[in-house]
Amino acid sequence: MDINKSSGLIFHPTSLPSRYGIGDLGKESYEFVDLLSQSKTSIWQVLPLGITDDIEFSPYSSKSSILGNPYLVSLDNIKNKIFTSEELSEIAYPISNEVNFSVVYKNKNNIFKNISNRINTEDKEYKNYLNNEHIKKHLTFLTLSEINKGPWNNWNDRYQNYSEDLFDEVYNRYLDIFSKNLFLQFEFSKQWQKLKSYANNNNVSILGDIPIYVNHNSADVWLNQNLFDLDKNKNMGFVSGAVPDDFTLEGQVWNTALYEWDNHQKDDYKYWVDKLNYNLDNYDYLRIDHFVGFFQFWAIPFGKPALDGHWRKGPWETFFEKIAKYVNFDKLLAEDLGVELNDTTEILTKYTIPGMKVLQQRIPNKEDNDEIHPDLWDENVVAYTGTHDSPTIKQWFNESKEQVKYFNKYKTNLITEYDSNVWNFISMTWQSPCKLAVTTVQDLLDLGLEGRFNVPGTQKGNWKWRIEDLKNLITPLEKLKNLNVSCGRIST
Repeated sequence: MDINKSSGLIFHPTSLPSRYGIGDLGKESYEFVDLLSQSKTSIWQVLPLGITDDIEFSPYSSKSSILGNPYLVSLDNIKNKIFTSEELSEIAYPISNEVNFSVVYKNKNNIFKNISNRINTEDKEYKNYLNNEHIKKHLTFLTLSEINKGPWNNWNDRYQNYSEDLFDEVYNRYLDIFSKNLFLQFEFSKQWQKLKSYANNNNVSILGDIPIYVNHNSADVWLNQNLFDLDKNKNMGFVSGAVPDDFTLEGQVWNTALYEWDNHQKDDYKYWVDKLNYNLDNYDYLRIDHFVGFFQFWAIPFGKPALDGHWRKGPWETFFEKIAKYVNFDKLLAEDLGVELNDTTEILTKYTIPGMKVLQQRIPNKEDNDEIHPDLWDENVVAYTGTHDSPTIKQWFNESKEQVKYFNKYKTNLITEYDSNVWNFISMTWQSPCKLAVTTVQDLLDLGLEGRFNVPGTQKGNWKWRIEDLKNLITPLEKLKNLNVSCGRIST
């Protein structure tokens, strides 16, 4: 990564306060950038910003790898005031520390249905937006998925494959739904780019996140059926997941589509080149989730538990050499947690892509271990206290008694020590030589279990934490600013 020694915070936009029950790209997002800038924290890390389903609401399983979540569009920042003040008042929702996704999505859908009568899709700005073929095709799928029930492979035969004729049919026959989706995606793109520009002008860079896999019922699979591992009925015979380990003894079933890597290779991995570059246009840096999946991946028979899975070989021997010609690797970060492979280390070293070290996972729990003190971690690594999938630091201290003993030994090396062990944990991560050190907003607020964002392997109750008032961050961010200074993490 072409980044100076600096620091960052994980904070998904849904967790921002707003008057509609979910964080969005409105004024609070700009206020958060201001707080980051004032604290000399130069990286804002977000989770994937794509469309979620309406069951699990996971940002890691989307209908599209390039379209944005329409529920993040700031309704107050739409310039032409397409919604009336009465309509906006009707969907106002009391500010709380959780997102009630089902209610928020329903409320916003109630006014989104009015969009088609208030815009002209023939306007130049929309025509220019549709000149992007990827957007045009993904919007076609998004519209069809609202018209048809169930996954795309159960649709009418004439909807099974994209064509210009199909686009014309969708545009003319279902203009009300298409224009709604067009407007929301256009607004999302415009608002996100404006926010990103504001952040960059205030010395804050955006670290995005891209899942390695996509939902079977997505534009990606519909448009590229030969690139995915599908059976004769275009269903998934095998699905993605994680091998059982010390943290999840039963393993994890993600139920996203696996790739037919041989077909990707025949096309010089064009699908991945396009997807990575499209996302790099939206972020300053990009974290690739489950990076080890390019080397080997756990394939689970559809409908079976993760324990029934088996290893398959990934495309790494040709993949990175091919896409390196077209993708700027200086902007990438690899989530290389979990299974450790020599091949992964070889590629990360060759292309100077930083991997990750998570302090919660790197504190030993027994005398016989091969862990090294964070003071000895490599520079070309991003150091995390924890991630969106981890317990909060406070929760970790409550649940990790054996590791806490070794943490107490480790912290004797701290240059900046606090009365709070949560802050000592952050300080230890910041003190490492790693080029980037990252924690979460929940940890700055010293939250316990109530601040947990996601529990891997579970389907419900995740992603909903949010902050009720950004003023609560002023004091901890001032504290973080002092730590940024003492640890030399003021990026210039």
